[in-house]
Amino acid sequence: MAKEPTIAILTNIISNDIQQFKIGDYQFYCKPYGVFTIDELYKEAKLDSTCKKTISSFYAKRKDLLHYAESKMKIMQSYPLKYKNNRCIINVEGEKSLSEFLLQEGLALKKPKLEDKEYEYYLFKAQYEAKITKKGIWKKNIIRECVSNIYK
Repeated sequence: MAKEPTIAILTNIISNDIQQFKIGDYQFYCKPYGVFTIDELYKEAKLDSTCKKTISSFYAKRKDLLHYAESKMKIMQSYPLKYKNNRCIINVEGEKSLSEFLLQEGLALKKPKLEDKEYEYYLFKAQYEAKITKKGIWKKNIIRECVSNIYK
């Protein structure tokens, strides 16, 4: 049986990859569940790698997507979230999670070894939509340049 979500107040959006919340006086950070964001791939890539250069070029052309999470979430608003595998499932529009929105815009990849009966279908579907419409990372060769890191 699924655990009920906790209601937390968003206090800061650091990036598409990291959001800061609070419950009472307790502050904490969340990373979207079940995905690798391209911000994460960028941070993990070697300094002068093609992956890093490709992501920089992508964001230079699509500055609006650099802060995409800000278009979906509002500071000081309450959000239901579940904590799972050191990540957060943050419902930003009804039952739809931030992870799904990031996948749908091509700003994240579904974790390849994710085994989650409750969420895997939704994440797969969102990523598939981005692939078909060639959004974000699916439009360029970002996948080819960066994906080897996540399968290690």
